[in-house]
Amino acid sequence: MMQRLTIFEVSARLLGRSNTSLRYASTSSSPVPEDIQHKYSETVHLPTSSFPNRSSKELVQDKLIPQTCTDLYTWNYERPLKNNDLKNLYIFLDGPPYANGDLHVGHALNKILKDITTRFQLLQGKKVFYRPGWDCHGLPIELKALESLRKTQQKREKTLKSQLKKLDKNGTEAQEIEKELYELKHKKLSPLEIIHLAEKHAQDTMKSQSETFQRFAIMGDFGTPYATLHKTYVIDQLTVFKKFFDNGLIQRKEKPVYWGCENFTALAEGELEYNENHKSTSAYVKFPLSSVSEKLSDILEGKNVSLSNVSALIWTTTPWTLVANKAICVNDNLDYTLVKTPSGEYLIIAVDLVNSVLKLEGVDHSLEDVVFKGSDITGSTYVNPLFTTSTETFPIIAGVHVTSTAGTGLVHTAPGHGNDDYLVCLSHNILPYSPVDNRGRFTEEVDVSLRDLLKGKAVLGEGLKLVLDELKNRGMALEINPNHIHSYPYDWRSKKPIIVRSTPQWFINVERIKEVTSEALETKVDFFPPRGSKRLISFINNRNEWCISRQRSWGVPIPVIYHKSSGEPYLSDETIGSIIEGVERYGLNAWFDSNSPTADWLPETMKENSEDYIRGSDTMDVWFDSGTAWNVALKYLQDEGLLQDAIERGYIADTVLEGSDQHRGWFQSLVLTKVGSAPTGEDGQPRIPVLPYKEVITHGFTLDEKGEKMSKSLGNTIGPLAVIDGDKALKLPPLGVDGLRLWVASSDYSSDIAIGPTVLKHVGDTLKKIRFTFKFLLGNLESEFTQKDVVPYEQMAPLDKYALSKLYKLNASAQADYQNHNFSKIVREINHHMNVHLSSIYFDLKKDILYTDPLDSFRRRSVQTVFVEILKTYVSVLGPMIPIITQEAWNHSGELVQQGFDSHFKAGWYQLPDVFENDALETEFDVIWKAKDAIQLLLDQAFRLDKTVKNSLETAVYLSADPSSGVCDILKRHEHHLQEYFMVSQVFLNQQEALTARSSDTTMPYHYTSAVDIQGELNIAVFRSDKHKCPRCWKFDSAEENELCHRCDLVVNSKNPTGI
Repeated sequence: MMQRLTIFEVSARLLGRSNTSLRYASTSSSPVPEDIQHKYSETVHLPTSSFPNRSSKELVQDKLIPQTCTDLYTWNYERPLKNNDLKNLYIFLDGPPYANGDLHVGHALNKILKDITTRFQLLQGKKVFYRPGWDCHGLPIELKALESLRKTQQKREKTLKSQLKKLDKNGTEAQEIEKELYELKHKKLSPLEIIHLAEKHAQDTMKSQSETFQRFAIMGDFGTPYATLHKTYVIDQLTVFKKFFDNGLIQRKEKPVYWGCENFTALAEGELEYNENHKSTSAYVKFPLSSVSEKLSDILEGKNVSLSNVSALIWTTTPWTLVANKAICVNDNLDYTLVKTPSGEYLIIAVDLVNSVLKLEGVDHSLEDVVFKGSDITGSTYVNPLFTTSTETFPIIAGVHVTSTAGTGLVHTAPGHGNDDYLVCLSHNILPYSPVDNRGRFTEEVDVSLRDLLKGKAVLGEGLKLVLDELKNRGMALEINPNHIHSYPYDWRSKKPIIVRSTPQWFINVERIKEVTSEALETKVDFFPPRGSKRLISFINNRNEWCISRQRSWGVPIPVIYHKSSGEPYLSDETIGSIIEGVERYGLNAWFDSNSPTADWLPETMKENSEDYIRGSDTMDVWFDSGTAWNVALKYLQDEGLLQDAIERGYIADTVLEGSDQHRGWFQSLVLTKVGSAPTGEDGQPRIPVLPYKEVITHGFTLDEKGEKMSKSLGNTIGPLAVIDGDKALKLPPLGVDGLRLWVASSDYSSDIAIGPTVLKHVGDTLKKIRFTFKFLLGNLESEFTQKDVVPYEQMAPLDKYALSKLYKLNASAQADYQNHNFSKIVREINHHMNVHLSSIYFDLKKDILYTDPLDSFRRRSVQTVFVEILKTYVSVLGPMIPIITQEAWNHSGELVQQGFDSHFKAGWYQLPDVFENDALETEFDVIWKAKDAIQLLLDQAFRLDKTVKNSLETAVYLSADPSSGVCDILKRHEHHLQEYFMVSQVFLNQQEALTARSSDTTMPYHYTSAVDIQGELNIAVFRSDKHKCPRCWKFDSAEENELCHRCDLVVNSKNPTGI
């Protein structure tokens, strides 16, 4: 390559300078006397702009962010909806972040993706509704508040103890301190005190997070956000609960639920995470039969096997649940057989699983020649040797959940500790039994023979070890494996393994609504990426119930009244309505206040006997809280008089966007709460309702550059403010708000996203190029380029039209990519356009005209006209992603660009005229660029290898082609512009006589030739120009040395330069 600077390097050197030595992206080949160079330096029009090299932090915070966020959203919100047509309104429903702790880079990813989406819709002329929200209830906030209190108490204790050391222990002051220390140590907070602590923590966190979000240049209604703790939100949520009740979908059952022993509460599926490498103790356990079915009796008799010697062999990974065993399940259709032990005992095992049992270490059994069906076993009974004081027998029953993939084909069944167990036992009228408390310890309800041994022992700790010992002692254990590795659910908050435990809980019947929900999602909702559809639908289809009750203080109460003595729940339209009225009148916290009379919450019909009732203490699952957030958008539509239109179109919000984990969480709870609370059909069955959203967008999670998850323990976390402000310890330069946003926009968020110093360096480089591009454009437009200076498209030079055609396609593809939420593709395309079509081609080739033509020359004004189109297109295309720099560029633009608007977001997306698209012209330039590449190869040889050429401007090029060929036809049409395209001083086409003369001139310092096939053969010859270097434009186009060329002479000496 010739020594050439990119436009970005030129711009970098020009920032704040005016030096003619950098007029071109190429270096001079022969010296120009300094006095002559200085003589013409002031006549060269280098770009000058007040657009800064970088934005100051103060400018961004004090002017640009308010201008592009708060002020812009206020303008957007207060303007009337165009034609009062719902099609001109865009509603983005914000998935509320948890009001607990500082924001991490994943929060930035999420909020910025949302902001890019809403800003694009604003540019499309739509009115945008985006109200940020916060999820404020739940255990993590409660625990965080209590942790904060504990730290305060510990600090106070330390102070008191220090004071106590200095006092007489028998003195009054010391006794008072001792009393305070005792109270600190033994104080137990009431539910209301916990609520006040949690509420303050949530409010403080919301304020802190809101301030940080706004530093990300997020446009939204931060002045009036929604929060799940707001009274109006709670009332709407309880109203949704009431509608569920009206639809017959609320049930109270004692059944197994996921239970967190660390935090003493039920958990929903969405609150679990699975540890694929969990280590459990598994066991093969024998249960002696006490009676057999008639068919099995005949089989045993035929084999001369005594009933007293037959046991059912089960396999379990939760041996602690054997104390709650109530049945054994078999599959009617599986084949079973008998395995004989050395002691003469016979074990019933599924045929397909015999080999796995026979291979067990220390097991020396033999297979009997007999096969029978599972249906031959059902009706038999067995005893549980763990219960030494009981003669109770238990049934062997059929269960379709029994398979032959693992275990023995016989399944230990404890209806209080497993959902399949519960369901199969329900059909046999076997009630759940769970002798385990809320801390995961055995209770006194355990069988009397085990009570003294197990009571108070943790089922996942010492209790498990004791049960295993008993299995061995009583000859029940065939094999125990303490190192069984498998997938196991953990509480996502405590990161500890959970148990399944039967307790009275409140449930939503998902089974009744999941079919219509799945159908609606499949047919009426768009997913980005598309795989999200199957994922969300599969989660819903695999769910029959939703446990919505939690045993915590900080939350929205399950609106239920209980009879004080019997514990019977009272749930009716009347009681729920009265409770909702109570919340409206007294506030949510009053429900948990022991001083609030129960009568205040009861309907009139129950007030007389109010002392017989108590208020429930369970709170709702936080997914139900946030799941009713669609009410926020619904009420806005209602207030605007647009709700009926939304009902007719079939959805409330246009878009939701969250992490891919929300297929199990918020996306699911949103649609379930909307479907479940919708009016049913005439047959009482659910029908496809107005959905909460039209499109669902999901993103991946943030990783470090090694592909590892970020964690404080690994020390690989990067905070969003570290990206904005820089962090020396992390080797991060300050990239500003737009740097953080450009990282988000550049990432393929459909999968996990990496961030780190290397990634951010590339982002910073791209951002610099964008700034230099704006500076170059503005630097050539700030001299009051107005409408009267605009050159009509029809009169433009071919290269100007070519640049506009490429710009048109960038504009169109960017719009399509925004519609498809493919932001990283837009960044790639604009990078390509900026580097190739602008820097390497258009800017590079047009600098000569910009710098050396008269300020008002036709050619220069044509280029400036194109620059206006580029500037307006770039602020549109880049605006949603990096609004700060685009607003800053807009602020430095003239009236021709601004058209009276103080923000490009108010002006709307700049749509280029269709006439700009010119495929035929682009095809012609494809040929021209191929010819240029061939010429460049010759120049590279001269420059790099032979060292004969220092600058392409010192050369003259001779091109020869068959006049009937395609290449000749195209070159002929562009003949007057070829020297500009090829960046040489002269180009001669089919000048055979002159070519022959130059070729035979032995005084020529060099002569390079080649031939290429480009729509016909093209012969190329490169010579040194026979003219002299112009001291002003540096082209070799002057008749005499150190004299101006004809063009520069006209400009400098004002000989009618305007016509150039």
